[in-house]
Amino acid sequence: MSIQVQELIEKIKSEAFEAAEKEAEKIIAGAKEKADRIIKDARAEAASHKAQTESEIKKQEIASRDALKQAARDILIGLEKQIIAQFEAILAESVHDALSPELTEKLIIDLAQAWADKGEEGLKIVLSSQDARALETALKGKLSRRFKEGVEIIPSRKFSRGFRLGGKDGALYNFSSEGIAEVLAETLSSDLAKTLKEAI
Repeated sequence: MSIQVQELIEKIKSEAFEAAEKEAEKIIAGAKEKADRIIKDARAEAASHKAQTESEIKKQEIASRDALKQAARDILIGLEKQIIAQFEAILAESVHDALSPELTEKLIIDLAQAWADKGEEGLKIVLSSQDARALETALKGKLSRRFKEGVEIIPSRKFSRGFRLGGKDGALYNFSSEGIAEVLAETLSSDLAKTLKEAI
């Protein structure tokens, strides 16, 4: 009888151990499956973060490159404007220096004679105040005989060198240093700007 009890106890123990062992294996398998799922999710999240970070870095690189290009363009445009402004200032000074009273007198006489040959009867000459004082007597002496309605010389403080010339109709052609420099600058500055752009 005691042997049977002993066997029964051993059997109960064995079955309990097997059940516990199976439950432990089941818990371990569940834990392993959960751990695998956590690792897989973590890897997927890490890959997503990596891709997002790489995308942000690429966007920042493109934005930085675009900003650098824009800054370079702005610098070149500013430099071009400064060079053209300097060029125009030098041009204006050169024209001013070239239009001496002697050259101004010669130009007026040549143009006035061409007008007289076309039948113009009166002549209006607007000179800078300084040139008017220096040239009035000489110009009237050389031109009055060619024009029936005479030669009118008007001093002006609106320009420093050169002259404006017109006939009876009142239209004046601008040969002032400022007017000549402006016309030259309009033509030459566009060529200079084109040359600068090609050089860059």
